Amino acid sequence: MKHLRRKLSFAIAVIGTLTTAVHAATPSPTEKALLWKISGNGLDKPSYLFGTFHLLCKDDFMLRENVKEAFSGTAQLVMEANIFDPAELKVAQRAVRSDIPQSQRLSKEKYALIDSVLRARAGVPLQRFDSIRLSALVSIFAQLSFSCPQQVNLESILYQRAQQQKMKIAMLETMEEQVDYMNKGFSDEYFFKYLTTLDSQQTMTARMINAYKTENIDVLRQEMGDQDMTYWLLTRRNTNWADRMPDMMKANSCFFAVGSGHLAGDTGVIALLRKKGYTVTPVLN
Repeated sequence: MKHLRRKLSFAIAVIGTLTTAVHAATPSPTEKALLWKISGNGLDKPSYLFGTFHLLCKDDFMLRENVKEAFSGTAQLVMEANIFDPAELKVAQRAVRSDIPQSQRLSKEKYALIDSVLRARAGVPLQRFDSIRLSALVSIFAQLSFSCPQQVNLESILYQRAQQQKMKIAMLETMEEQVDYMNKGFSDEYFFKYLTTLDSQQTMTARMINAYKTENIDVLRQEMGDQDMTYWLLTRRNTNWADRMPDMMKANSCFFAVGSGHLAGDTGVIALLRKKGYTVTPVLN
C-alpha cells in the first residue's frame, strides 16, 4: 500500500505531459527549440525558458550543452510546483481524494470496467483507489505507457543541480493549484474517453518523446488532448505563469523549467511573454 501511495504522489507530480491525443486547431508555427532566451522590456539580465518532458526513459534522457550553459548563468531555478516538498505532496494527496468513494458514485458497469483495466495493466484492483478521484488515475495510467523499466524525472535533475550550485529555487504555482487544475481538466468524461485510448498510449508516448528529442514543440503542443483538458491544464496555467514571471525576472535572472507542451501555440508561454513586450528567442544547439 505504501508503494501505491508513493506511485500516486509521483503521478500527481508529473501531470501535464502524457495525455490523450485529440488534436485541436493547429496554432501558428514555432521554431524548433526547447530552450528560449527572454530579454528586453526593462530586464537587466536575460532569463531562460526551458521545456521539459516530466518523465523520460533513462536512455532518452539528455541535457544539452546550451541548457547547461544557460542554467549556470542564472541565479534562480523556477519550476511548475514543488514536487520535492513532503508537505506540498501531502496537500496534493488530500486534493485528489474523492468526497464519495468510487464504489458508491460510479455505476456497477463503470466501476467494473475501471477495475478490470487496473487489474490487467497495473495488477491492482480499483478497491485500492476507491477514495481517489479518477483524475489521479489518468496520471497513473500515463506512467504505465513507458516501455522502459526505469524512468528519469528531468525536474529532479535540475533541482539537484540548483542545490549544488546554491541557486535560489522558486515555483510558479502551489501543488494545491496544480491539482485543482488537474481535477478540472481530467473530468469523468475525459477519463472514460482516455480509457479507450490505452492500447495506443505507448505509441503516442514514443511519438511525443521523438518530438521532444528533435525539439519540435509544435508537435508536442498538438498532442496535448481535448479542448476542455487543454483549457484547464495549459491555457489557464500558462496565463497565470506569464503574469507571475515578470516580477521574478526583475528580481533575479531565472531559469524557468516547465513542461514542453506549455511553450508553443498562440496561448503558449512564448507567445504570452512576447505580447507583454519581451523578446523571446530560441537558443539553438
